[in-house]
Formats: sequence, C-alpha cells, structure tokens
Amino acid sequence: MKPNAWVSSSQASELLAKQLATWPLAEANYKALEKAQIKSFDMGGFTIRVQYNPSRIVSSAAKTDATSIQERKCFLCPDNLPAEQERLPFGANYLVLSNPYPIFPQHFTIPSREHTPQSILCRFLDFLELARRLDDFTVFYNGPGCGASAPDHAHFQAGTRSFMPMDDELDAYPIKFTRLLHEEKDGTLFLLSGYLRNGFIIKAATLNAAQSLFGKIYSNLEIKPNETEPRMNLFAHYEKGIWTIIIIPRRQHRPWQYKAEGEQHLLSSPGAADIGGLFITPLKKDFDKINADLLCNVFNQVCFNDKEIETIAFNIAQQTNNR
Repeated sequence: MKPNAWVSSSQASELLAKQLATWPLAEANYKALEKAQIKSFDMGGFTIRVQYNPSRIVSSAAKTDATSIQERKCFLCPDNLPAEQERLPFGANYLVLSNPYPIFPQHFTIPSREHTPQSILCRFLDFLELARRLDDFTVFYNGPGCGASAPDHAHFQAGTRSFMPMDDELDAYPIKFTRLLHEEKDGTLFLLSGYLRNGFIIKAATLNAAQSLFGKIYSNLEIKPNETEPRMNLFAHYEKGIWTIIIIPRRQHRPWQYKAEGEQHLLSSPGAADIGGLFITPLKKDFDKINADLLCNVFNQVCFNDKEIETIAFNIAQQTNNR
C-alpha cells in the first residue's frame, strides 16, 4: 500500500479479522468481549449501558501524570508496537491499528506516525477525513485530560457504529435534547442539553463549514492553567455527504470516587466511550454496585450541567451576532 493511501471501512475490518487469527492477545480479548456482562439504565429519555470489561483496566488505571508518562515507553510509537500488531497507513501521517483491548466488536486506534502531543485544533480536518473514510464506524477523540491514556501521542479511535447509545439517540435530533443555535452556509450548530453529557452538535456538508462551526465552540471554551486545549471529547460520523460531529466539553477527567478508598472507590476514568453512553467498569465490584444515581453523580462531576452549557451557548450566539 502506498504511503499516502487511505483506509476504507472494509480494509479496517479485514485488518482486524487477520489480527484475530494471528495475535493471541487480541483474539482472547475480543472473544471475552462477546461474553461481556452488560446492564442498561433508562435515564429518562436516553440510555446508559454499563459494560463489565476487565481488559480495560489498562486504560482506566493508566497513570497520565507528567512523571509517569516520562518514565514509560510510548505504546503508540511505531517502534514500540508489539511485533504481532500489524498496521495500515492512513494518508501520510497516521496508522490504523486494531485495538487489542476492545470496547467495541470492532475497535481501532489511529495514532500519528510522529510522537507529538494529543491536540485537536491542528488535526480537526484529519478527524473529519477519518470519519469520511471509515464511514461504517464512529470516530472519536479523547482530549489529553479527558480519557486519553497516551496524552503524549496524538491519536484517534474508531468503533462499531451504534454500539454507543449516543450514536442512535442523537441521529434523530430529539427536540427534548437539542436546540438550533446557529446556521450558516453548508452547516448547522445545535445545543445539546438535558442529556447529562451536554454539549454541541454540528451538521456540515463541507469541511469549511465544519471547521468554522467547531472554531466557534472551541474559542468559547476555557483552557485550564498548564493545559494546552479545552477539555473535550469528540465524536464524528459521515453519511450521505454530511458530517455529524458531537462535541462534549468536560469539567474534569475523573470523579472524586476514583481516589476514594473502601466502598466509595470507583475505578472510572470516563473517556469518549463512557460519554457516548457505554460506561466501562473493569472491576466486577464496580459493575455490581453501579446504578442510575451513581451514573448521574459521575457525569455531573465530569460534564457541564444545563446552566453551564447554556452560558457557553449564549457566548457563542453573542460572538456570532457581533460579526
């Protein structure tokens, strides 16, 4: 395959099928996923699905502080990938890899070829291109403080579409959760609220429209001291010439229960999958005790509430109207 070749959904699926036949670790973890325990909660018009997935302790318990990152080898750098892990070049700058610790029936990691920090603004068009080429999947992004277990190495992920409840719940734009915020040529911006994981939805027919609308959101989100970008998770898919991009700003990475001891401890590091309504619990004790109230508590800590997201939406509207 040429260095600048693109990867299609079918090629990614073929890669995973081959890896399941040649890589025992991946085969074992995907087989275990088929038998993963799931329980669902009706949260009042939307669903949170809880998945017991022991293999994801690698990510949930990952130490992402600067010292820990400096002391370990980057597991996304090409030279450090397992010998069994095959790779497909995506364009000139990325690789498509089968994720050996899956959350989805088909799960891929798409790291940069270069060891460079996780950052979305300079890679937003790459994100959209991935969504366009891998159109059978949902492509997502974990910000450096929002679930990325390798914040030092730029990467995206892709997973089976409709496996996260958010994929289908927001496709129809239920009036209960969305409100038209702004329209411009080839693009529309919606506010998402009352959804526990509040944020914004972009519908765009062109790259320029998507980039313009994303810029309006980005510029109205706070960048915390000593951080490089606003905290957020992103989701995108491409269908019939239209990109749908969901942006969920984040207040913090982990709930207070992550550091608690005893019965109050909860090993939860919410990333994009959790925000998408697929809540991952690598410990059986956490899966057993999780309930709707605890889910609300966690999401209320890590995401913006209705009032906070309305304030951001107001600022976006003011900025747009003043131009």
